This record gives sequence, C-alpha cells and structure tokens, in this order.
Amino acid sequence: MQKTLVIAAVLIAALAACRTPPPVPPTSQASAPVAGSPGPASASAPVPLPAPTPAQPRQTLASEQRRLAELFRGTPVAFTMQADGALRVTVPLQFCFDRAALVVKPPLAAVLDRLAKSQRDQTTRLRVAAAPDPGKGTAADALARRRADTARDYLVAQGIQANRLTVASLAQAAGAGAGTAAGVEILVVDAAQH
Repeated sequence: MQKTLVIAAVLIAALAACRTPPPVPPTSQASAPVAGSPGPASASAPVPLPAPTPAQPRQTLASEQRRLAELFRGTPVAFTMQADGALRVTVPLQFCFDRAALVVKPPLAAVLDRLAKSQRDQTTRLRVAAAPDPGKGTAADALARRRADTARDYLVAQGIQANRLTVASLAQAAGAGAGTAAGVEILVVDAAQH
C-alpha cells in the first residue's frame, strides 16, 4: 500500500512539472523591467499585438453571381446578372413553399441563408417577390404578398437590415405552371450604382 502511495506521489509530481504555464496576455506597450528582474530576454516579456487586418474588400455583384451560381450548380436555382448590373435570384415555386402555405421550404432557406451571408455587410438593396399557387384572383395576389413578406422576414432574421428590403408579388408569374414558374425572385441592386 505504501509503495502504491509513493508511486502515485511521484506520478503527480512528474505531471505537475510537465504542466504548461498559463498564457501571458498580449500588451500593446512595452513595460519597463522591474529592478532586480531579468532584462528583455525574459520569458515574461510583453508580446506585441498583431497588426489589425485590413477591411474585407467589397464584393461586386458579378463576382457574387459567379460564386453563388457555382455553389448551386446542378439545381434549378438561377443567378443571373441584369443589364443594369443587378443580380436576379430565381427559385422555382416547388422549392419555395407548399401549396397554400407560408412556411419556407429547406431549398429556399438554403438560398436565403447564402444570400444573407453574402449581402449582410454590403450596401445593396434587395427586392423580394413571391408567386402564389397557380390560379388567379385577389386571394392569389394576397398569398404571393404574404410569401414575399415571409421571405423578407427570413432574410431579416439572418441579419439583413429591414430598411434594405422591399417586397412585391409575382402573381403574374404563376401562370407559367407550378414548378417552373419563379416561386421567389430576389433582385439585388448595388445601392452605389442606383
């Protein structure tokens, strides 16, 4: 028993000797050595702060269009540049909402997440438009408007400022047939150009 205690004490002492000292917080000023302490070659010498990183370069909508198009290659989501320099994002209706519903489906959520992430810190403005289910009338237009509001609210929840977003209805697009018509269309406009 005594032999086990001696071995345990030796192991604890060995482990304590191997302990890594706590990190020294970086300082931005060099401190003067205290009298009687070792000079600047000491292990406790202050570590200079790293230089600040430069601000991220502003992405152009054309480069963002290429990046997103590559990311969603093989899907029916379209990222197209317009003649005026705006980026149009089109997601087919069947991937946006269930019939007569306002809940964002996962494919649309994936597009909105990526778009929000890329535009969160930009100076762009976004126009969100949504389509109703196939059909005509004021009820269809009201559903389209509520869907656009839902997509807008999703983008706001992902960090896009609400004052950068407008909503519209794509009620006229629903006549092209379910699944092929744009369910949600987002027009991203560079505020500096317009």
